[in-house]
Amino acid sequence: MKKLLFLFDIDGTLLSPASLSRKLLNEAITEITGFLPDLQYKDVAGCTDPSIVEKALGKAGISPTKTSELLSRILDYYSEKTEEVFPVSEKPFVYEDAVVFLDKVVASGSAVGLMTGNINRVAKVKLHRFNLWSTFPFGVFGDDVAEKSIMPRIAQERAWDFYRQAFRLEHMIIVGDTSSDAYAASENGSRSIIVCRKPEHRDEIILAEPGQIVDTLDDEILLSILD
Repeated sequence: MKKLLFLFDIDGTLLSPASLSRKLLNEAITEITGFLPDLQYKDVAGCTDPSIVEKALGKAGISPTKTSELLSRILDYYSEKTEEVFPVSEKPFVYEDAVVFLDKVVASGSAVGLMTGNINRVAKVKLHRFNLWSTFPFGVFGDDVAEKSIMPRIAQERAWDFYRQAFRLEHMIIVGDTSSDAYAASENGSRSIIVCRKPEHRDEIILAEPGQIVDTLDDEILLSILD
């Protein structure tokens, strides 16, 4: 019987896509619609891929009636370009502290899963690049639901499917890097560990009242959770 379920975000937590993902999303939106959204960090941090695209289409003044069809085409194009470019690009890198932390979470006997704004197809490419995909038996992705705050309850269902164990929300720890990860935890009565990779966003994260805010993921954090 596993006592805790750790749900890991990807971008900014386990790895950095650098500016590559934003560049490819910009390209996908421009290719399909002719509109260049010029996505910035604030437009994508903590958001799901579909919600990023929907907001961009809204800024372009595209009718909501056309959004569904365009969204599917844009995300398909984005996925194809990610599969082509991400595995060979020198820009992305993995956070070594996160890999060590993840290994120790698994070694502790805790359950693990993904909770990410990436759509499934893109998440798989990113994690395969750093040999991390097989570590996670299940995940909740951006193409499952638009808002991260809903993801912990979906994670409960998927954890049951794999582990055949019911995890209470208060026994779930969300490991992320943005205020949206902290809000998703607090809104569901879960705990959170938010690693602040960008110091300029620390105040924003603090306002979300994370369970813990840290500069790196280390042994002391894990021990404080397991005790």
